[in-house]
Amino acid sequence: MLFPQLLCQIGDTGFDGFVVFFALQNIIFGFYTGRVAFKIANTFLEESKVQEIRLIYWVLWVISLPIFLFRYDAFVTFSTILVVYYVVKQSPTASGVWLAVGIFAKLYPIVFVAPIIFYYFVNKQYRFLGLFLGGVSVISAFTIVGMYFLVGEDVLSFLKYHHVRGIQLESLVGGWLVLWNKIVGTPLQTIANFGAIHLVTPLTRPLLKALSWGFPVAYLLVLGIIYLFFQKQNRVSTEMLLIAFGAVLLLFLVSNKVFSPQYLIWLLPFIPFLRPTIIYCFAAAFIFTIVIYPGSYHRLVEMKLLWVIMLNLRNGLIVAMLMLALFSMPFLNRININLKRKNIWESSKRIL
Repeated sequence: MLFPQLLCQIGDTGFDGFVVFFALQNIIFGFYTGRVAFKIANTFLEESKVQEIRLIYWVLWVISLPIFLFRYDAFVTFSTILVVYYVVKQSPTASGVWLAVGIFAKLYPIVFVAPIIFYYFVNKQYRFLGLFLGGVSVISAFTIVGMYFLVGEDVLSFLKYHHVRGIQLESLVGGWLVLWNKIVGTPLQTIANFGAIHLVTPLTRPLLKALSWGFPVAYLLVLGIIYLFFQKQNRVSTEMLLIAFGAVLLLFLVSNKVFSPQYLIWLLPFIPFLRPTIIYCFAAAFIFTIVIYPGSYHRLVEMKLLWVIMLNLRNGLIVAMLMLALFSMPFLNRININLKRKNIWESSKRIL
């Protein structure tokens, strides 16, 4: 946000100018996110399949534009694809640096730390593992120290901010609560805080407690699956790492008490590498999201039945994507998949 603000001050363009500059900045981030993803694809895919990756990314990016253009998440998405790029290019320190940048910008990239550790450990690249952790640690230390001098003891206040938030309307659990309200008429109120709409019901408190331990348990379970997935191969490939990234990110969306529309942007650089069914589900989920927000969000807040159903369909698609990503891992399938082949698209079609 710094550069759009700076350009506004230089040009004295006001808020309208800021919006334009911010959108242009995000277009640049979107373009280079794609470019980096294509470079990754070139390292393990045939040229015809790289062209498919390009087409899929640009189509999904165009679909996402009503949200992508006006959200800060475009930068964090760019930083996360750089993490994979530098892993592939055997520059673990740079990978760790960009992961730390992403974590302190938006926090969610922290879910990628464990899959990368597994990647280096299973591949017996212990020196690279140390360099990666060093990159993360150095940037984290500098950031925390710098923030401490700026804000003092409130340096970790962003963690408290998330902790005190309630169940957001658009989250998976929020969608269930609203639908349950429509079916059986349970008491439900909405409250606007933290820049979003949250739900207040008799079930809110116990559900928040369940989510507080449910995500760590589910995350550890998925990490166990990913580790076994990696261990069953002679060497962890780029394709396998991309599948793992997609799985942990989808789990984060499914199990979180907050699910803002821009969260889908995080998946953009990874989805083109996953199986076709996941790509179709993602496109449909993004279209549902745009219809709801910014399309007609007030109707969802008013609990209109059609919009409640669309929200739950969108969330159901995200759950389906998570299941499909997990079942993309060979040891969960009875079909023998050779992940060493370059044709990811054809190998994906075999397990549809």
